Amino acid sequence: MGVNIKKGGVTSGSQDLPSASADRMAFLGELHGLSGGGIVDRILGSDKPRELVESLPSEDFFWLIKKVGVDDCLPVLELASEEQWQYVLDLEIWKRDRVDLEETSSWIGRLLEADPRRLVKWLFGEGQALAFYHVSKSIEVIILEPDDEVFDIPEGFFSLDGVFYIRARDPKYREQAEELIRALAKEDFTRYHSFLQGLAGLVPGETEEGMYRMRNVRLAEHGFLPYEEALSAYAPLDPQELENESIPALSALMVDKEIRDLIPVSPLHQTGMANLLTDTVQGMTDHLLLDRIRLEFAGLCNQILSADGIHVDEVDDLVRVSRKVGRLLNLGLERVCGRDTLKAEGLLQQHTLLSIYRVGIGLCLKVKWEAERWVTGSWFQRQGLHPSFWGEDWGSLLSGLLGRIPRLYTGFHEGEEYKDFEWVTELSETLQAVRGMMVLDSLVEQLTNRFPMDEDLLQSPEATFHPLLFNLWGRMMLGLAPGVAGISLAQARELFEKLRGTAKEPPYDMSPFEDAFIKDFSSYTTISDPDTVTHLGETLSAVWRAFSEEYAWISDLDGTTTKFITIAA
Repeated sequence: MGVNIKKGGVTSGSQDLPSASADRMAFLGELHGLSGGGIVDRILGSDKPRELVESLPSEDFFWLIKKVGVDDCLPVLELASEEQWQYVLDLEIWKRDRVDLEETSSWIGRLLEADPRRLVKWLFGEGQALAFYHVSKSIEVIILEPDDEVFDIPEGFFSLDGVFYIRARDPKYREQAEELIRALAKEDFTRYHSFLQGLAGLVPGETEEGMYRMRNVRLAEHGFLPYEEALSAYAPLDPQELENESIPALSALMVDKEIRDLIPVSPLHQTGMANLLTDTVQGMTDHLLLDRIRLEFAGLCNQILSADGIHVDEVDDLVRVSRKVGRLLNLGLERVCGRDTLKAEGLLQQHTLLSIYRVGIGLCLKVKWEAERWVTGSWFQRQGLHPSFWGEDWGSLLSGLLGRIPRLYTGFHEGEEYKDFEWVTELSETLQAVRGMMVLDSLVEQLTNRFPMDEDLLQSPEATFHPLLFNLWGRMMLGLAPGVAGISLAQARELFEKLRGTAKEPPYDMSPFEDAFIKDFSSYTTISDPDTVTHLGETLSAVWRAFSEEYAWISDLDGTTTKFITIAA
């Protein structure tokens, strides 16, 4: 996968070497802001479009195809090398360990339209296994023996030589199948005959297995590992263990321009973030180290694609994986280096990106495991309730944390509902929220043991903890019998009139009652640990502020605004 560097730095003089990726970075940077059509125009308008496209590493070329769109990429495919074709096919035509015949037909059709002669030469050579497998699965062949009559051939078959009669198995691919057969025959009629004769002895299962094995060998060079091996990226690593990491010396191949020209730049460029990782990379003057980072980053992205079982359908899939890797790397860097870019560059120089990524994963999993331990024995879990019991924000946060790979709930504030953890503060705030739910869970359990419980409150699909607190507290404020049952609309209006005091118009300030709310509920808990008691008070304060903000602008209750208090009919 990536090339690693021995602790203590790279080869002397490496800072004087120009980055092998600089020109390509500038070129791809131009393309990121263009539409698919704009990208094609930019490439075709260059002095040497074929050389430009063929110079792209496979990952950058694949990004280009996805950015342009598979339906509009024919001009780019026509300019690409056979190696680039192979990389695209390796990623596009497989579903796990099986060839997807529909995808294969689609891509062969595109290549046939882009450059039929070069495709046929490739299918007769390096791509022969694919040609045999695809043709055997997509067409039927009948060989007319000397004593056979032409009128015995079933309808739909055609022949170019009166000997081999061919028909597409699927009528929708008839035109493409005939075009491919004609192209094969036109290129080399003798090889065309040998090819069709060879279909008789083909064992499709064995051919597919061999293709899959070779595909895995090719993709492993780009970081696409078998699923079980790819999962190693999710093995948590304690930051202390980085000290024991043994780093192989920098390969001499990295100073070879032709080798460095194969280093992809798109994956790291696609993060589109400003954080410790990107600030550190942007400030690097050691070009060998910079190219090594790009190479490892691309390989790590591909490993995550394998581990997560993601099939890249569009460029956004590549962007999401790049951002995921970038965020978790940033998390690992910050944990070890704070926000010091010089220290971060030293860490990147001394350790593999995979190790730093695993540190980030480990931090996330520690928070997840603490949440899981609590949830397993929690009161709300025993009641058969879901994370949504803790309200939209806390419930969504808990759901994201309990996923296979914990993620941070953002509520679409950053354009997505969930994102991968990027900063240590995000983990700290998430852990604080979880501990807030912990103390509330303990409090609610004690309340339901002490006061009459309204089972209907818990059976509702919209059930949250809010009415369990505010119904009880509201009844106490009104001098009603204690319990968690709802109150009437008239009683609710009376309660809010009391809480709002002399204020006659919104926004209503109910802060004078915050201390009473906290003290009342703190008196019901048996918690003795001072830190936990303090945390309960802070959590109740946050709950009260949410309650105050919810009703600050509501002048008259009408029975529909009952998120916090149940208004009985």
